[in-house]
Amino acid sequence: MLRPLSGTRRPRSRAFLGIVAAVLATNAFYLPIPVAHASFVGTGVGGFLGFEVGGRPAGMGGAQTGGASGIMSQYWNPASVSTLDQPQVGAMHATWLGDLKYEWFGYGQPLGSKLGVGSISVAYFHLPSIDGVDEFNNPTGKFRVYDVAVTAGLARPIARGIALGINAKMIRQNLATVSATGAAIDLGGTAQVAGATVGAAVQNLGPKLSFDNSSYPLPRQVRFGVSRDVYRGRVLLAADYNIPSDYYHDFRVGTEIHPQANVALRAGYRRELGTPGDPANGLSFGLGINFRQLSVDYAMTPSDAFDDVHRLSFGYSFGSGPSEKKPEPRKPEERPVPPAPSSPPVIVQAKPEPTAPKTVKAPAEAPKPSATAIPTPSAPSPEELAARPSSPAPLAYAVVLPGFQTKEGAQGEMKALELLGFQTKHAQISRDPKRGGWMITFARLNSKGNADTMAASLQRMSFRASVELVEQ
Repeated sequence: MLRPLSGTRRPRSRAFLGIVAAVLATNAFYLPIPVAHASFVGTGVGGFLGFEVGGRPAGMGGAQTGGASGIMSQYWNPASVSTLDQPQVGAMHATWLGDLKYEWFGYGQPLGSKLGVGSISVAYFHLPSIDGVDEFNNPTGKFRVYDVAVTAGLARPIARGIALGINAKMIRQNLATVSATGAAIDLGGTAQVAGATVGAAVQNLGPKLSFDNSSYPLPRQVRFGVSRDVYRGRVLLAADYNIPSDYYHDFRVGTEIHPQANVALRAGYRRELGTPGDPANGLSFGLGINFRQLSVDYAMTPSDAFDDVHRLSFGYSFGSGPSEKKPEPRKPEERPVPPAPSSPPVIVQAKPEPTAPKTVKAPAEAPKPSATAIPTPSAPSPEELAARPSSPAPLAYAVVLPGFQTKEGAQGEMKALELLGFQTKHAQISRDPKRGGWMITFARLNSKGNADTMAASLQRMSFRASVELVEQ
């Protein structure tokens, strides 16, 4: 367990014992710590800052430094928030160890290409009110124990496939008669390398918190992670290596599988590297469902030593959600009319070759063959072809990258796509008839769902990709 805070006064009442219990509850159990290693850990405060946010991340074992997305990625890697292309709100509720509860609420807002994406969140870890009594068992009133962190962040791409982010947070811990207020920052970055996302983050950099004239360091943490989409974006693989200042290093792996576009199944595994029997070792599981702009995620982390941890989180995007499907137009059954020729075709009738007379005499009643030439059907004129109703051409969904002033700029973008592992064999560079300039038609697909998935993969790597309806 955590060591008692040094410099505190000797307990004089049961109320103080309740405070000590609350301190242990709000610090010792964020990361399960064996008693045998009490001399190694427990020298810091602010343990609630290590409570992990989001049902999706928890279901993947916390392997999120390179694969986090949405507003809740603010906790895991400040740079990952740069992938938001529309306003989004998120909330989480978690129950843990009986009456301990954790609430989180966040909001992200794109601020333009120059500023990037701004975000703000509030984390609240709390217990119900505790009845205090003195040494004679007389009631002394109720007291509260809670922790609060308010975080503001900014993230933006700085180069093709590279993004940076920063969080600034205000921390408040209230332990009945004593409290502390402090500040800290988080730094993070992501980069696209050969089709994978690599991330790194440093969390809780700041001065010590002071309780009753004694100061204690914040629990700093360094994270490294990588993630990659496979099977056309239907499977996400992720791995993390974490270095906390107050506990053992740990390794995490996780996966997310989409059996359908609106459903996600998740699993993860965490391994503490300092001890083989650590209670934090083990599996985690999760489920996610999208309802247009609304996403609901649940995760359960089993534990043999403590209560199972349950997380339920919500996200809402103010725009068309990634799973929103528009009805695809029905393809016409008739084939398109071929273009009219520049001049009517000339039909030449071959003359029959002379043959020898037959020896068998024709019947007398048989009529003589007519010498009149067989009439040749005339070809329709261009005016007649234009007057005929034409069938609509088949439609397709094109994934395009517009907005290039020169053809050389579009060619440079193609090179960047190739370096990041994208196949550009079928990509084409052409004039943009709608917006002017040049554009890249990356792919033409029959399914809007597949086109949206491909465009989302490009957008996660900071490419300006969109889906347009075009003729095949």
